[in-house]
Amino acid sequence: MRRPLTLAAIAIPLVAAFFAACGGSGSETTQGAGAASSSGSGGAGGAGNGGEGLGGDIFGDGGVGQLVSIDVTPKDLVIEVVNGQIPPPITYKATGLTSSGSVVDVVGSWTYDRGDIGSIVPANGAFTASGLLGGTGTVTFEADGVKGSTTATVKLRYLDDSQMIDPNVKAQFPTAAEADPALSLLYPYDKTVFPRGLLGPTIQWNGGNAGDVYHIHVKSPAFEYETWRAVPPPSRFDFPKVPDDIWRKLTDSTSGDVQVDIARFDGTKAYVAKTQTWKIAPANLAGTIYYWEVNTGSVVRIKPGDLGPEAFLTPPPGVGCVACHSVSKDGTRLVASFHGGYSPWGTFDPATGTSLFNTEASSGFQAISPNGSHVLWRHWSDGAFNSTGFLSLSTYNSDVELAQLNPGGGAPAHPAWSGDGQKIAFSVRTDGNGLDFNQSTLWVTDVNLAIPSFTNTKMIVLNDAGRPTVTFPTFSPDSKWIAFERSTQARSRGALAEIWLTNTDGSVVIPLDNTNGMGHIEAEQTTTNYEPTFNPFSLGGYFWLVIVSERKYGNTLLDTNPNTRRKQLWVTAIDANPVPGQDPSHPAFWLPGQGLDNQNMRGEWAKSPCKQLGEGCSAGFECCDGFCKPDAQSGALVCSDQSQGCSKLGEACMTSANCCDPDAKCIGGFCASDGPK
Repeated sequence: MRRPLTLAAIAIPLVAAFFAACGGSGSETTQGAGAASSSGSGGAGGAGNGGEGLGGDIFGDGGVGQLVSIDVTPKDLVIEVVNGQIPPPITYKATGLTSSGSVVDVVGSWTYDRGDIGSIVPANGAFTASGLLGGTGTVTFEADGVKGSTTATVKLRYLDDSQMIDPNVKAQFPTAAEADPALSLLYPYDKTVFPRGLLGPTIQWNGGNAGDVYHIHVKSPAFEYETWRAVPPPSRFDFPKVPDDIWRKLTDSTSGDVQVDIARFDGTKAYVAKTQTWKIAPANLAGTIYYWEVNTGSVVRIKPGDLGPEAFLTPPPGVGCVACHSVSKDGTRLVASFHGGYSPWGTFDPATGTSLFNTEASSGFQAISPNGSHVLWRHWSDGAFNSTGFLSLSTYNSDVELAQLNPGGGAPAHPAWSGDGQKIAFSVRTDGNGLDFNQSTLWVTDVNLAIPSFTNTKMIVLNDAGRPTVTFPTFSPDSKWIAFERSTQARSRGALAEIWLTNTDGSVVIPLDNTNGMGHIEAEQTTTNYEPTFNPFSLGGYFWLVIVSERKYGNTLLDTNPNTRRKQLWVTAIDANPVPGQDPSHPAFWLPGQGLDNQNMRGEWAKSPCKQLGEGCSAGFECCDGFCKPDAQSGALVCSDQSQGCSKLGEACMTSANCCDPDAKCIGGFCASDGPK
């Protein structure tokens, strides 16, 4: 039984008795000290399980009064914030356990490690949810070096009955027992991995009638949203943005699985819900995607989360069409071809969109070095197939050839530079020209810009009769993997194509079935995937790949005619630690914000133009110096220089040893999670 006494109340009389028995005299005071414990209790040093460390010896003799642990109640609390209404504070209580087994009150200080989720009064343990987002944090009580903790979870819950559905209809959903014979969920796909920071997906399904009522229920451990509403065909649902942005609240509150249930009431009875599971990666997508709007003949750009694309290039005089582009991984320079036909090339500053250099030298698809210093270029056709073709290396502002990339047989095409600047991947064609060819294989070479040269040039992936065209390579952020296209021809219109993955020596080759839609869409739709490009950053434990696809988009884009179907950009998550023989990819999602009425091609992903010291930021990779830290005055995150200490996730690094998180890796020059948890 717990004694209704404070630690000080027991200590002082017992200390006096001890001194009297030994013939001593004097006085002693004690200070309450303690810490909160997580669920359960344990011995001394049990962090999060009955306390950690040993308290001061209140008797001075290592006797029975030593504080060894502290228990905190309530344990593992879940606090719901319903429709934004913050509940009254909940007060935590701490009690201590001494080495003699006595349970005593303790005096100390309370803390909570997730200030975005809630706050606790240090003196009395009163906890209040913020209502900003959900999640789990640790409540800690500490006194005199002894600590203990328990979890406190805030769950945001939204009940949306804005259409005021008949309560008798709503009451039928929980008791439904019959499978729905008609409802078919189209988009998103089951098992899709979404990042944070995007516009919400439009959920799309078929199989309902105009008067049907749906129960849409989305939940994770820290978030729940449910609504009842009529959604007539073609059935589409967008997460509400007012009074709260539900998708943003969901993704910011969740790291891991989200269950999505959609159930239908057909006017007579309700059916069992169709269910999907999505996963939320704990990171915003970084960078900018530069892509070609075929309808307008121009390269535009979009940042994940933008409402629409931005037209930003100012073509040189007389140039009407800009296409076949590549962007340096650091986002400082863009190279593109002009006019069509003989396709001379030029470079641009993405920050301003201004032309830096333009030439009349014939080219086609180019590659640009990670820092934008050099360009690999040359025309794709000599009128007839050139069996000894080559690519020319120049600086970004000159067409003077510094070196030739010549594989010694066939003609190189579609080159791509690795993020570490050490390798180039390219296809070698043995027929046609750089725009129209069918026979090609995948190659890599080492490149040296200090002494302009190419070495160790070799083929790594063969073609086959079913997919004789192997091309459009792109390097992963760690420069260890190459995604590429296997297709029936180089030109995408009408081609049958899938996205594959290989390591840089070709010893591991993996079809990215989930990226291609296998098991998620009709079989004929899985061969409409082209032109992959990796995001230069590893984010939330994943590599992120943007592809071009002519697949159907739910019930929004339905044209399947190879001559007219719509090209759109899709994004897929790739596990950051691929395992040979296993598909590391996840189902793709349509990139929000792009124009549905355009043919969108060649999504090139690069770092956004960097921010200067003092500008606001959310991660180090947004900053020119690579670090994003709280401002000393305002506390807001701003771009900073690194004076000392380790690098947080998203901040610049030279090696993995620079990262604060011992499980993090230095990938592409920035600390990143080792993989999905």
